[in-house]
Amino acid sequence: MNISPLDLLIVIAYFAVILWITVRLSSGVKDSKDYFLAGRKMRWPMIGASLFATNISAEQFVGQAGLAIVIGVAVANYQLAGVLGFALMGIVFLPVYLRLGIVTTPQFLGVRYGQESARFTSLFQVLYLSLNIVPLSLYAGGQVMRDLFGWETIVPGVLILAATTGVYAVLGGLKAVVVTDYIQMFILVFGGVLVLVFGLQAVGGIEMFMSKVHAYQDSENVDLLSMIRGTDDEHVPWTGIVFGLTVHSLYYCSMNHAVVQRALAAQSIHQGRMGGLFAALLKSITLFIIIIPGIIGLMLIQDGYFAQAPDSPDQIYSTMVRTLLPTGLVGVVLAGLVAALMSSVDSSVCSASSLVTMDWYLKMKPKASERELVIVGRIVGAFVIVSSIFWALWVIPHFKFLFDYLAKFTSYSVGGVLACFMGGLLSPIPNRKAGFWTLVIGSLMGVFMWLSADNAWVGAWVDSMGLGFIKMHFLHAAAFLAVFSFILLFGISFLTKESGRELFESSRKRVLADMEPTAKENKQFLIWVGVVAIVYFGTYAVFW
Repeated sequence: MNISPLDLLIVIAYFAVILWITVRLSSGVKDSKDYFLAGRKMRWPMIGASLFATNISAEQFVGQAGLAIVIGVAVANYQLAGVLGFALMGIVFLPVYLRLGIVTTPQFLGVRYGQESARFTSLFQVLYLSLNIVPLSLYAGGQVMRDLFGWETIVPGVLILAATTGVYAVLGGLKAVVVTDYIQMFILVFGGVLVLVFGLQAVGGIEMFMSKVHAYQDSENVDLLSMIRGTDDEHVPWTGIVFGLTVHSLYYCSMNHAVVQRALAAQSIHQGRMGGLFAALLKSITLFIIIIPGIIGLMLIQDGYFAQAPDSPDQIYSTMVRTLLPTGLVGVVLAGLVAALMSSVDSSVCSASSLVTMDWYLKMKPKASERELVIVGRIVGAFVIVSSIFWALWVIPHFKFLFDYLAKFTSYSVGGVLACFMGGLLSPIPNRKAGFWTLVIGSLMGVFMWLSADNAWVGAWVDSMGLGFIKMHFLHAAAFLAVFSFILLFGISFLTKESGRELFESSRKRVLADMEPTAKENKQFLIWVGVVAIVYFGTYAVFW
C-alpha cells in the first residue's frame, strides 16, 4: 500500500461521515419534489458550491493536470469556459426555467417544441450522463486509488467508489447531493491548495518555478504559460476556444440537467442566478489548484525529483500527492479527490433518475404516487451506476488522455440540442417539426463526424468522397455542428411554413411570478456580474 494507515483511516472516516449525513437526510424525503428538487428551498451558497463541486470531478484533477504537462496553462481554457457558462446560465437561461416551473431541462423543449423533442433530449441526456460523466468520474477515481493504494488494476477502486457514492446518491436525492457537495467543495479546494503549496516548496519556490519553466520552454520550444494558441494547435487552437468551448460551456452549464438541477431547486430566481455567479467565481481558482500543479509536476519530473516517474500524464497528480505531502495530509487530499468524484457521480445519478422518472415514467403513469416516483428514481439511479462501471472498465481506457474522451464526447454530441434550446428561447421562428428533426439530424451528424475523425475506415471513405474537411479539430467540430444545427432549425421552419410563435409565447409565460427578484436584488446581481467579468477577462490578460 502506498499510503499510511493514518491516511487510510482519514479516507474511511470521510466515507463514513458522508454516508451518515445521507442516512439522516434520506429520512426527510417525503415526495418527488423533495427527492428531485430538494423541496425548492436552496439558497445561493449551497447552489453555487454544488454547481462547482459537480463540475470539478476527479477526472478534472487527473485529466487536466495530466494534460497541463503537454500544453501548459492553455488547458485552463476548459475551466474558464465554465466561468462564462455559469454566468450565462444565471443571466439568460435560469430565469426562464424557474418562471416555467419545470422539473427537468428537457421539459423546456417540451413546452417550446412538443413532447417528442423533450423525450429525445431527455434520452440524450441520460446517455450523456451514463456514457460520459459517471463512468469518467469512476475511472479517474479508480485510477487515483490504484496509484495511492498500490493495487494492480483500477477495478477495486471503481467498485468501491461506485458502491459508496451510489448508496448516498440513490437514497438521499438532491438534498443529500447539495448538502454533501457543499462540504466537499471546501475539502477539494483545500486539497488542491495543499498540492500547490507543497509542490511550489519542492520545486524551490515561485521564482525558481518560473525560472525552470522559462528554461524548459526555451529548450523544448513550447509555451506553457500562454492561454492563447494558434489556429493549428493540436489541443486548444484559439478558434476552438472562442467558438468550440463556448458551445461546450453553454450546453454543460445551461442546458445539461445534471448541472442545472440544483439551480432549479432555488428558492427564487435571485438565489438561483447568484448561485451561478458564485460557481463561476469558484471555477476561476481551478487554474491554481489543478493546472499549475500539473506544470509543477512536469518541472519535478525534469529535476528527477520522483523516485519513480509517472507512467502516463494522467498519473502526475496522484504521484505528487503520494510523494510531496506528509502523512495525514495525503489522506486529506485523497478525501478531496474522492469528494470531487462523489460530487460529480451523485449529481449525475440523481439527474439521470429524475430525467427517466419525471420525463418518461410519469408520462406513462400520470397517476403514480409520490412514493412510487421516489422508488423508480432510486431504481434508475442504481442502474446508471451499474452500467457506468462497465463503461469505465472496458471503454474509457482505450483513450490516450482521459480528458480527451470528455472533450470529444461533448464536442460531437451537443450541437443539435444547443441550437434547439437557444433558437427556441430567443426566436419565435423555430417550430415543432424543425425542433425535433434538428435534434435527430444534428445528433446523427455528430456521430458521423466523430467516426470520420477517429475511425480509419470511415475516415478513408470520407476522404474518397471529397469530404475530408469534416475531419476537423474536435473543438472546431463543436462550433461547426452548432452552426449546422442552427441552419437546420431555421431552414426546416421556413420550409414547413408552420408558425412557432404560439409555442414561443407559451414557453415564456410566467407561472411562478412570486419568484421574481426585487430591485435591490437586481442591483446586487449586476454588481457581482461585474466582479465575475473582471476576474474572467483579468485572467486572460495575465496569461495572454
